[in-house]
Amino acid sequence: MNKYAAEFIGTFFLVLTVGCAAGLGLAGDFAPIAIGSALMVMIFAGGHVSGAHFNPAVTLAVFLRGKCPATDVAPTWCTITRWRRRRPRHHQGPQ
Repeated sequence: MNKYAAEFIGTFFLVLTVGCAAGLGLAGDFAPIAIGSALMVMIFAGGHVSGAHFNPAVTLAVFLRGKCPATDVAPTWCTITRWRRRRPRHHQGPQ
């Protein structure tokens, strides 16, 4: 259960950073640095617990490589995509 909680928290902060930095334009030209920094911190914080996939494609690659059991793929994908479905699809920008 700790593995899925770490994935959930890491994905939440990654999506939050992408939404604030790139979606709202709050970071300007530094959006890639902000996103990369948030990803780096979450990998260091939760990587030893869950493997820090934070992306369904990474989970698939680790599974195909044989380092992730098949019983962990679906729950990890469900945990990751829970936050990705909640983000808004279109941003209107500042009015």
